Amino acid sequence: MTASSSNELPTFDGSSSQQSPEAGLQSSAAMAAAVPTTIATPVAVTEEPGLILIVDDTPANLDVISQALIDAGFETAIATSGERALKQVQLAPPDLILLDIMMPGIDGFETCRRLKAREVLKDIPIIFMTALDDIDSKVHGLELGAVDYITKPFQEREVLARVRAQMNLRHANQQLAASEARLHSILNSLKDVVWSARLHPLEFLYFNPVMEFLYGVPASCFLEDAQQWLQMIHPEDRVQVATLLEGNQPPEFLDCEYRIIRPDGDIRWLQCQAQIRSHGLEKRLRVDGIIHDVTGRKQAESELKYAAEHDSLTHLANRAYFIACLNKLLEQPRQRRQDKFAILFIDLDRFKVINDSLGHLCGDQLLIQVSKILKRSVRPTDLIARLGGDEFTILLHNVCEIEEIVTVSDRIQSELTHPIALAEKSVTVSASIGIVQDEAKYNAADELLRDADLAMYQAKSLGKACHQLFSEEMYEKAMEKITFENQLRAAIEKLEFCLYYQPILDLTSKTLKGFEALVRWQHPERGFVSPGDFIPLAEETGLIIPLGDYIIEEACRQMSLWIAQFPQMQDLSVSVNLSERQIQSRGFIERLTLAVERSRLQPKHLKLEITESLLMENSELTLSLFEQLQAQGFRLSLDDFGTGYSSLSYLHRFPINTLKIDRSFISVMAPGDSSFEIVRTITALARTLKMDVVAEGVETEEQAEYLRSLSCEMVQGYLFSHPLSDEHATQYLSNCFG
Repeated sequence: MTASSSNELPTFDGSSSQQSPEAGLQSSAAMAAAVPTTIATPVAVTEEPGLILIVDDTPANLDVISQALIDAGFETAIATSGERALKQVQLAPPDLILLDIMMPGIDGFETCRRLKAREVLKDIPIIFMTALDDIDSKVHGLELGAVDYITKPFQEREVLARVRAQMNLRHANQQLAASEARLHSILNSLKDVVWSARLHPLEFLYFNPVMEFLYGVPASCFLEDAQQWLQMIHPEDRVQVATLLEGNQPPEFLDCEYRIIRPDGDIRWLQCQAQIRSHGLEKRLRVDGIIHDVTGRKQAESELKYAAEHDSLTHLANRAYFIACLNKLLEQPRQRRQDKFAILFIDLDRFKVINDSLGHLCGDQLLIQVSKILKRSVRPTDLIARLGGDEFTILLHNVCEIEEIVTVSDRIQSELTHPIALAEKSVTVSASIGIVQDEAKYNAADELLRDADLAMYQAKSLGKACHQLFSEEMYEKAMEKITFENQLRAAIEKLEFCLYYQPILDLTSKTLKGFEALVRWQHPERGFVSPGDFIPLAEETGLIIPLGDYIIEEACRQMSLWIAQFPQMQDLSVSVNLSERQIQSRGFIERLTLAVERSRLQPKHLKLEITESLLMENSELTLSLFEQLQAQGFRLSLDDFGTGYSSLSYLHRFPINTLKIDRSFISVMAPGDSSFEIVRTITALARTLKMDVVAEGVETEEQAEYLRSLSCEMVQGYLFSHPLSDEHATQYLSNCFG
């Protein structure tokens, strides 16, 4: 190498051939343009030192070029032939090779071919150094894999510029490859499908590997034919997805959910989110997106929706869903509605008895079995719902004639007559059914259910185990009942009641033994209302509890006044009737005790009258309650005896003091008939059990004479006295003890 100025590099080999540096730079630019551009973030490229292998059979050239590269900061290795170069690269693969073409043995072209044939060496950039300047030689070299040419004689600045350009390009490619490797690693680790495609027509460009796992088919199937991807979409969702992707004006951002059917038949829910943008200068659009598997969320949503619309025990529709379906049906314009429908409102008869006696588990099993019976009794298109408790409803579609509806009702009743197995027990139930047909007057589901409920209660009142078709008369009666209930509620608040007292007498001596307190309603408009009109309603609505408390309070107060006025009444008592609901109400004994204490009345002066049915319901609890009452000094009387179903065992177990013979036996009794014998039996039974006996409803001397012959001790009835107001009862006492 000869000395040179800073502006001029020396030449070698004495060759006068020169080539513009731009030729090599253009080939470098072409290589750079061929690098994939799939990484969005640009890679910063900096010149770094590297190992450069110089292959030349001229030692002078090797020395000069090697020194120039070392001065520029590069490491160098040399080889004097192609054979040595092939061995050298195996020992230490270089970052770039400067390769002379004209060498003895194997020339540069053959050396390049052999290097590129090895997989581990093919990416090492090769720059040919040659004095050849014909196009065919250059093209041949580039075809073999060379990246550039340096023509001899060459200058140091050109050598360094071309080397630096290729080294920077190599470093850039290495960084790009590393970046792509990281990207592929990230994409391969995702649980979501990442994809890219062109639109109009649809042509997929890329899928990450999870695509095959999610769809169950190789991604190549979709890359080769996008229609196969569309065909895997559920038929009900396919048009929606195709319209979004292939529409003339697709949205810039896609967010849709659809189902696919995998080859194994499994259905998966997918959510596709994608960005649509122009693809370069082409008119076609490109879409890049992510597909999430949302099957788990959809299943959870479906389960929540099912739970919100169905009864957890029977899995029938629940009240909310039934009403929603019915309202949707009613929203249709009547003139367009083809579906004439009807509602069956079903309530099981005596379910509470079964539930309480056999336990709630058996009660639940019964409801499940009844739901199955209802399903068997109607068509699949009809809607069955459990409203709650033992109440069910059925929406019968496309029924025009009442005969069709009655046929369904009868079928249900017939199915229920068969015994139903519950664990180790078997029961038979019946149902009361209310029926409402579709009519123009109905605008809401609540109105239909209201009237069907009324019809069902009418069926219960007629003896149960039957059906009733709703009529306007039922509605009017129901409204009257509601009005009457409101008046009764207000009457209790305003204390529009008073007590009348019917004397109970010793049949032989005609002496007074006590009174039975009977409540009367002093209605401000209707006058006196019979207890038979309002007591059943009070029991049904629970108003009997505050009303019963008032009766006890008033009877105790009045009895206390009479005892203070007539000391001769120390052995007398006043009887008050207790309803089952009243005596089983929370805090009954406490309220009873408080009423007695407030009136300063001894418990022995208050006799509590109960019915036979109370003995049968929750007998153990009732027995405990009665024993508490007896321990406090209260006396118990069994009212209307002979009309219920109590047995001798109940009479023997319960602390009953008095039996009252029902008036139905007294009114028809005559020697030799059954009523007479029943009264004889009750009287004898009372004596055996050391109980008092009272005959109710005695209205004639003949009845009184019969009772004397049977040794009945006490009587009450119109023959002796009508029920008396407190004022007249006080006068009656004055006549007795004055």
